[in-house]
Amino acid sequence: MNNPFETYPQTFADIYRRRHKCPTIMLYMDDDLEASGEAKLNAKKKEHWVRDECASGACEYCHGWQYNEWFQEKPTDEEVREYILKQQIKCDLAKKVKRKKYNELIYGEEKNNAQLITLCINKGYIQVPKLAEEIISVIIKANYACLVDAKATIELYGKSETELLPHIHILTKKVKPDGAVSQVFRRKLQGDKYQVYRVDVKTLPYECGEDYVMGHKGGGVDEGDTSWNKMAAVIKDKEYRSIHNLKDLYDLA
Repeated sequence: MNNPFETYPQTFADIYRRRHKCPTIMLYMDDDLEASGEAKLNAKKKEHWVRDECASGACEYCHGWQYNEWFQEKPTDEEVREYILKQQIKCDLAKKVKRKKYNELIYGEEKNNAQLITLCINKGYIQVPKLAEEIISVIIKANYACLVDAKATIELYGKSETELLPHIHILTKKVKPDGAVSQVFRRKLQGDKYQVYRVDVKTLPYECGEDYVMGHKGGGVDEGDTSWNKMAAVIKDKEYRSIHNLKDLYDLA
């Protein structure tokens, strides 16, 4: 479901700028009604205030104490834009909370399981730091339902501490099958635009995945692989991120 405050900002802006008008309703007077409650012949409805305070001119809007339901005084364009932005944020947060509760309810039996998603980037691409952050930004904006409590890290040294093999690891709670998750990311990211040539998804305990993306290699992710110095690569990854002003860990929530 789209965020209505993002989809129809102008509609909401028009509503928020409009001065409150006390509502009225068309009704028959008591004298115009038969004992049965039916209207008498030729009786006509008359306009009545919905609220008694409005009828006596005593409501906050009649007195001018309040401009409308959202602003005390007539808002400026900047105030309206700021209010719409706040509503956009509230709506996004509410959607995230609802989705999280839904996933916990439906997938509760797998709440300790996680997925490690690896996006492999073409090593010949020059602007890796900028591209990697752009990919993460695209993922955050897409707000994928398959990502819950998700974190991401950018690494450059995979199976060697000398050869650049840029990739992004994403850790998420498992709420969908591995194949469905990989399909989502392949459809969005694989190709020339984002230089992603492979997407891998692996199921593992959340704690193991969390250690892995935080730089504590091992713990079930690469067990048995001793062909490279993992910690040397971790150190070089950290140095690379520092040089290029990249975060060690990105929160995708």
